[in-house]
Amino acid sequence: MLLADSCFNITHESFSDDLNEIMQRAEDHKVEHFFAPASRESEILKLLNFCENYNEKIYCSIGIHPHHASELKPDTITNLKPHLDSKYVRAIGEVGLDYFRNFQSPEIQIKCFEAFVALAIEENYPLFLHHREAFNDFYGILKNTINKVPQSIVHCFTGNKSELQKFLDLGLYIGITGWICDLKRGQELREIIKYVPLDRMLIETDAPYLIPKDLKCKVKSNRNEPMYLEHILSVITNLLDEDEKVVAQHTTKNFKDLFRL
Repeated sequence: MLLADSCFNITHESFSDDLNEIMQRAEDHKVEHFFAPASRESEILKLLNFCENYNEKIYCSIGIHPHHASELKPDTITNLKPHLDSKYVRAIGEVGLDYFRNFQSPEIQIKCFEAFVALAIEENYPLFLHHREAFNDFYGILKNTINKVPQSIVHCFTGNKSELQKFLDLGLYIGITGWICDLKRGQELREIIKYVPLDRMLIETDAPYLIPKDLKCKVKSNRNEPMYLEHILSVITNLLDEDEKVVAQHTTKNFKDLFRL
């Protein structure tokens, strides 16, 4: 049973001292494939270096997270384009809208998002999408453009049933994180997970964020890491009353299909 973590924020400073150990623990817990999205232009070379060091285990993307949307400059897209020639760059992302934190104005976020959607269309790359409490603007941009790019993903889905159905109707994959392990914040997701078809589901840790709240052994640093993907899988399969191997096979296949591996 091999697992694929579709969101590992590997450039986070909390991983700087023990990444080899983290990767070994992930392997010990059956995690063999990793996707590490870019959040800003300045980290792409570091991401590519990680991909090369762990050859054909880690893949990445180019993009700017909505929290950093103001970093989009006139030459950003031109600077990033050559990296699409790398065998490790498999998507455009992490891009989208986040009105929960609102670190950037909606106008700046939308401008940045639309620029990368246009790049994905031009270069025929899937989108690795971030959405939080911005559904109307987010959906409005996607509904007329998503059919122009390869099948893409809304990662870390935390929305409601209506939003889920609309994303599924657009043909999107749905990324499920340890949010589903949170009996309070994740209650709605726990109730609607049954509506996510297995051929549309990917699983992810979003490490170092969103450590599963129901781990029996509490982690001192509260740092999430890929080895906990196995736990997330077990929670999902219990909710679905499905065999772990079946869900693992589907989600790993979906990972490979999404990133064209």
